[in-house]
Amino acid sequence: MPDQRHLGPIRDIQYLGVMNNRMIIAYRGSGSIFIKEYGALKKYGDTNWMQQDRKYGNNDCWYAEFPLVPLPAKIKILGNTLAYSGNQSQRKPAVESWTYVEIGSGGEVVLQNKNNNIDRSWGEMLKSVRGDLRT
Repeated sequence: MPDQRHLGPIRDIQYLGVMNNRMIIAYRGSGSIFIKEYGALKKYGDTNWMQQDRKYGNNDCWYAEFPLVPLPAKIKILGNTLAYSGNQSQRKPAVESWTYVEIGSGGEVVLQNKNNNIDRSWGEMLKSVRGDLRT
């Protein structure tokens, strides 16, 4: 399967858990993600995609590591698709993908609702990653 992590709009946003006081979020597509309730919160930029693939597994996605917010928490993670032109031009979608997450006091997922059709096989693969994350 070709690498799909960078193609198309932001999609398949999934909160995975907490590791080393960082919230780990997986997603696919061209662009970035942010946490609505903490708009000024910037993701860490101290690891590249190769280091993250070694740490979390090569699951054909990007990983974003954000500073830990006070727990328990209810957050909405929003996509921000990068529009570009060229050989494979891409427009911003009319509605960006988002995921609503209730996070327990230990960083675990209590409830997660997504507004896009997540690739079910990819979601199942990420469950094993989520099980390996610890606070």
